[in-house]
Amino acid sequence: MNVDEGLVRRRGRRVAVQVSAVVGAAMLVIIGLASVVVVHDQQAATDQLIRSTAATADDVTDPPEGSWIVLVAGGQVSASPGLPGALAPPLAARRTRAAGLSTVDVAGESYRVLTQRRGAGLVQVAVDLRPQHQERDRLLKAMGGAAVASLLVAAGLGVLIGRQAVRPLAEALGLQRGFVADASHELRTPLTLLSTRVQLLERTLPPDVPGQVRDDARGVVEDVQRLGEVVEDLLLAAAPDDPGELVEVDLREVVAKAVDSARAHAAAVPVALVLDGPEETVPVRVTPPAIRRAVLSLVDNAVDHTPEGGTVTVSVGRRRGEAFVQVADTGKGLSPEAASRVFERFHSGGQRAGRAHYGLGLALTHDVVLRHGGRLSLVPSDTGAVFEIVLPA
Repeated sequence: MNVDEGLVRRRGRRVAVQVSAVVGAAMLVIIGLASVVVVHDQQAATDQLIRSTAATADDVTDPPEGSWIVLVAGGQVSASPGLPGALAPPLAARRTRAAGLSTVDVAGESYRVLTQRRGAGLVQVAVDLRPQHQERDRLLKAMGGAAVASLLVAAGLGVLIGRQAVRPLAEALGLQRGFVADASHELRTPLTLLSTRVQLLERTLPPDVPGQVRDDARGVVEDVQRLGEVVEDLLLAAAPDDPGELVEVDLREVVAKAVDSARAHAAAVPVALVLDGPEETVPVRVTPPAIRRAVLSLVDNAVDHTPEGGTVTVSVGRRRGEAFVQVADTGKGLSPEAASRVFERFHSGGQRAGRAHYGLGLALTHDVVLRHGGRLSLVPSDTGAVFEIVLPA
């Protein structure tokens, strides 16, 4: 799976998860509120029934279903038939000595009991809470089932909405790839003709031409060849399912060629361009034109952000089984806001005047590095900006 497809899928999954999370949270809130309301209403109805029964109780016969009456008058105790033994006097009186409502839990069962003084006597009304608990359990199970069903529906809707949300992004990426492929294909023919002409020009130079001119001609031939390689790499980038031929090369040699290509640009500023690091072979398995293009983009970016008389240092080496390339400049660096968006397409901030910039270089470099299983990051620095490419060694 290529970088852009991974981006689209991650965005789609993120939207699906967000929709599911919102629906799930809403269902939890609804279930919680419904449970509170049901419990409150059940208790209020039970308390009202108990008070009404106690106020009209002249004897212990015919209490409301699921309730019992206990009367204590003149030292005599009478109770409704079927009064649970756990509530039989004087146990009920001992557990509910204070007048008022209370919940009594006995032998794993719950009862709501009202105790009222009546003259020198006592009246108690007890209600079994098991039917209420059973009704509450059924309600919670029903709500739980509804919540699970809602989450499944939300997950399906989330996937659908996610696909709809990222479709414009996928279409934009498709258009981008089509444009890159078309433009690269159209550039191949004129570049081939240009390469042929500059090679003929180099070969037909008179013998008395100064060495500097001959060297510049050779440089033009090499730059045109590299430009052709860049076009080929862009065609590969437009067809991400074909990663191109991976070749084992010396990363330092690839970087050195990219630095040499940027020296004329650096000298025009002028900015010192230094290739640093130990003189050792750093083997990597990459597509050389793509990595050279990525390094050249970083160097070009660093030169543009370095004031006259500054220095751009390119370092190559190995660290903990990985190969790295660092490009450091002595410019003013990046603000936190710019650093957070530095790899976004079409974000171009703080550029020097006199040259157009479109905010694509770092984004394309980031894509190239990711395609090779590496990473591109902005390294914290006290002076200037430091970008680092890390590749599997």
